[in-house]
Amino acid sequence: MPGRPGGYGQQSPMTTDAGPNLTKALFPQLSRGRHGLPAAAVERHQIGRLEGAMVEATARHGFAGTTVSELVGFAGVSKTTFYQHFDSKESCFLATFDAIIEAVTEQVSAAFAEPGDFRRRLTRALSVFMEIAAAEPAAASLAAVDSLTLGKAGIAHREKGSEAFELMIRQSFDHAPSSVEVGDVTVRAIVAGIRGVVYRSLRADQADRLPTLVDELVDWAMAYQQVPGEMVRRAFRGAEAGGTSGGPVVDPPWEEPPDSSLSRRKLSQRERIVRGAAKVVIESGYDSLSIPAISSAAGVSNQTFYEHFQSKRDALLAAFKAMAREALQCAGFAFAAERGRPEAMGAGVRALLDYLAEHELFARLAFIELPAAGPVALDEADRVLDRFVTFLQPGLLPPQFEGPLGATTLRAIATGIWGSIQYEIVHGRRESLPDQASDITWLALAPINA
Repeated sequence: MPGRPGGYGQQSPMTTDAGPNLTKALFPQLSRGRHGLPAAAVERHQIGRLEGAMVEATARHGFAGTTVSELVGFAGVSKTTFYQHFDSKESCFLATFDAIIEAVTEQVSAAFAEPGDFRRRLTRALSVFMEIAAAEPAAASLAAVDSLTLGKAGIAHREKGSEAFELMIRQSFDHAPSSVEVGDVTVRAIVAGIRGVVYRSLRADQADRLPTLVDELVDWAMAYQQVPGEMVRRAFRGAEAGGTSGGPVVDPPWEEPPDSSLSRRKLSQRERIVRGAAKVVIESGYDSLSIPAISSAAGVSNQTFYEHFQSKRDALLAAFKAMAREALQCAGFAFAAERGRPEAMGAGVRALLDYLAEHELFARLAFIELPAAGPVALDEADRVLDRFVTFLQPGLLPPQFEGPLGATTLRAIATGIWGSIQYEIVHGRRESLPDQASDITWLALAPINA
């Protein structure tokens, strides 16, 4: 994994238009000793110091590697004081996340509220957002990267944190000259796409370049307020047709219990272990994943497990990679069947959504549970997303349909689509994902609309 941004002791003062140093403003330090301050004020300082310690500790070695002992040491408080304010390390992290989002939202909203046309307001707001992320990479990384490693525990907080940004995007469209209505799926995807660009820049230690990406991202967002052209309408027909057969045939299917008689006949011990890891995570969550639990689910001994894998995470990642490969193969087969026509994009998207609708195991593993396995799992998810981006690259459509899509736009599209799919899965609408094939296709093709 690339080096973590903003490591402990590496905070730099922020003196941009986005306001004063965010970390210092959010987490003020109070010198130890008697202050004569009201008890409520002391408590606020204690909470602020603990939240500031969470930013520092997470920047050093991630959420999983952070301990309560380390937090209280950084904050200069006792463990008793910690537990007076927080139930657990996780609750402290989520409170820190909420504090960061609240402060950033306030500054971004103020920039958006200043006079100007719809594009100028959105550009100004996004510029402030990117300047904060560039100047405060440790706090930004906690919110955009480390929050993912909490798995489903962090999803509700991230969704709530996106609400104000989605409202700004919505208002930008509502006040634009165009009369084209932009749907909720698109608005949600734009915010997810911007967040994804920030995420990848932070992971690559390239936070300083974020302010330079604003114009390209605004151009991308504004591309969705137009009427679909003939090429896109043809892609819609491919998305709506569905029913394309092909792709890998998995026998027995992933949903078959890995220790069943059928699985024992048709699968190797390694394959059963891989499926056992996926089964345990989906049923009980990553925190409950253990080698004995995997071995039990697979119907093998712990010794047999170690003959194939060194750790529980290795087995889980093997499951993710196998299912991701099958999902992308299904999409690729549908894409290739259309022989490069515009319908190919829609057919490929529909095939991917069909796969997710039919395979709850992969949908929940990829979009909810996997990030809890930590940075290595995030690396693997990033690689899968990069392979998905190949469907969006110019060169896969006839020349007359190609457009100059930059790397930032492609990444925003891919993560926007990923975020839109995750939202539906989290909210119990996985089986209806194919109904959104045209919406997802529009996310992919609007920037090259023709």
